[in-house]
Amino acid sequence: MSQLYQLSDHTRAAIRQFRLATSRADALQTLVLAIRPRPSYEIVVDNDATEEAAGEVSGLEDLAEVLPDNTPRFVLLAYPLSSDGRQRTALVLLHWKPATVVSQEWKMLYAGATELVRSECAPNKFLEVSSGLEEDADVEDLRSQIEA
Repeated sequence: MSQLYQLSDHTRAAIRQFRLATSRADALQTLVLAIRPRPSYEIVVDNDATEEAAGEVSGLEDLAEVLPDNTPRFVLLAYPLSSDGRQRTALVLLHWKPATVVSQEWKMLYAGATELVRSECAPNKFLEVSSGLEEDADVEDLRSQIEA
């Protein structure tokens, strides 16, 4: 069976490296994935957003600043938790789909690729974010979903 979406070896290696390197992370870390447009529909690491996030994102409230306002993305988060006194890092996959996405094609592409990305990343939690994280209540809601 042929597949519309493809993950390159480079992307698979980047995901694997992220999982291994962040398993004991003390701070929030991100890896942003995007789908290249036609004809390839290849799922790749969005290097610009990932590098920008590395320098600017210290918490969930900063995440909306580095992600595009009108294009979906997959965001792999290494989210440090210490609820019971033990330090652990949860791997969370966010399907970033802002309400301002105009193109139905992009919505369908990302919806169709969700299971492939989810199975490759093997996160502890998968969450869809459509609020844009503009309000403090949206950030707190996302935080409570991650920490639940």
